[in-house]
Amino acid sequence: MDKKEKILFEKLKKEITRTFLLENTTLSEDISQWRGEEIVKFQEDLLNKVKGRVSEKWFYNYFRNTPEKLPRIDMLNLLSKYAGYENWADFRNKNSSSVKLKSLKKIYWISGILFLSILLAWNLTDLTDKPRQIKLCFVDENLNPVNETVIIKVYDPEERVFRSPPEKSCLSFETPHDSVSVEIKSAYYLPKKIVLHTRENTQRKIMLLTDVNALIFRRYSNKPKTDKKKIQKRLENLIADDAIIYQQWFGEDKGIEIYSKEEFIAQLLTPTSLVKHIEILDKKYKNGKIYRLRFSVKN
Repeated sequence: MDKKEKILFEKLKKEITRTFLLENTTLSEDISQWRGEEIVKFQEDLLNKVKGRVSEKWFYNYFRNTPEKLPRIDMLNLLSKYAGYENWADFRNKNSSSVKLKSLKKIYWISGILFLSILLAWNLTDLTDKPRQIKLCFVDENLNPVNETVIIKVYDPEERVFRSPPEKSCLSFETPHDSVSVEIKSAYYLPKKIVLHTRENTQRKIMLLTDVNALIFRRYSNKPKTDKKKIQKRLENLIADDAIIYQQWFGEDKGIEIYSKEEFIAQLLTPTSLVKHIEILDKKYKNGKIYRLRFSVKN
């Protein structure tokens, strides 16, 4: 594919990812890093929304790898429709202006390169040695500050560990490098990896998705009443009032049992051995809240 087609297809992949993340969660916001369960969820979402399907092999060929040519037009139409457009032609018409390559006169190009070279030579030592101040502020699905302790590992290239103070939602550190990889972990949230570009001092807001499994597998019977109330409040804020929650049974008693939000939370907060065996099978988000939840109880 030519350069313009490549840019358009990359933009379509980002639009597809944005649509998927409206109601689903992933360990990576980069579609080229999806695998296994994430691909299956995408296939199901594609089928539900536009009645179409892509095979896992197709996904690897066009999303995980760098294809030499565009997919067939019927696939481009299907994916464009999933992303909210009428078809591929509609997507091209609405996005072509943003990828047009502007031709520059040779004299301007040379002048720009010379200017940047001089500027870079002048500031190279200062850029290399001067540490950049990075501030990360963490929020949940509802954009509320995360007040749980957050631990980050900064690889730049040495490994450094920072821990946010209790009841604080931001964390700061310095690095002399242009880019750093950061791994983020917290007790109640899914782990996340990001790459920060640090040419200038920067502040970033990072969204962390609540890890329902972490909430559920807490041993409530050993927690004080105040901690239980705190966890109950988190669950009430996380789950939509009209959520559909069902337990799936396997084996001879194969079937499902439907729970309301209140029944499900009450079940979790009851000090029985049941809570230790709950396994979340699937969950979907809408407007920052879980509106579909499927779980089973392991024997």
